[in-house]
Amino acid sequence: MKPIEFQKDQYNQEKKQYTQIINLEPLFGKKLSVLGLILVLIFAFGMGYGATMAEPALNALGITVEGLTVGTIKRVQIVQVVSIGVGIGIVLGLSRILFDLPLIWLIVPTYILLMPLTIWSEEEFTAIAWDSGGVTTGPVTVPLVLAMGLSIGGELNVIDGFGILALASAFPIMTVLLYGLYARAKQRKSILTKQKEKENG
Repeated sequence: MKPIEFQKDQYNQEKKQYTQIINLEPLFGKKLSVLGLILVLIFAFGMGYGATMAEPALNALGITVEGLTVGTIKRVQIVQVVSIGVGIGIVLGLSRILFDLPLIWLIVPTYILLMPLTIWSEEEFTAIAWDSGGVTTGPVTVPLVLAMGLSIGGELNVIDGFGILALASAFPIMTVLLYGLYARAKQRKSILTKQKEKENG
């Protein structure tokens, strides 16, 4: 057994009382290993994905989208796509804290990429996508994301632990726009296939 080190500052001479504070070693050593980083990022994605799935506003948005598209786009599909986007955004936001990356390097390229995607997308999908970014700032996601960002930032002594929520709001917009472009391409392919079948028939 490893002996416990005696700390003088934890001994109260007046009360003749010693307070033992147990400090546990990190799971993967004092420095965060590659495996530790991967596990942290997987946990971050899972937490963002799960918290978004539980958002009441997102489920309401999914029902509205399913109604507007007459069942072409299912509620489950929209919820899944937005949740994946939030998970990716949280992973990038956490990477910013872990690797001390400037926030502007992540935010500016993301919004620059969103501009052409918005122009190429149909109006309905553009509205759904940009609404989904706001849906993620709900009562379930925000407390969990902020608590995680502040706690990890505190452990790493990072004063500027912000940006996770900004990225978690931007990436669902991107995933929904990309899904919209994919759905449109799939629909066009289906129409062309039917036309060829009619011509051949």
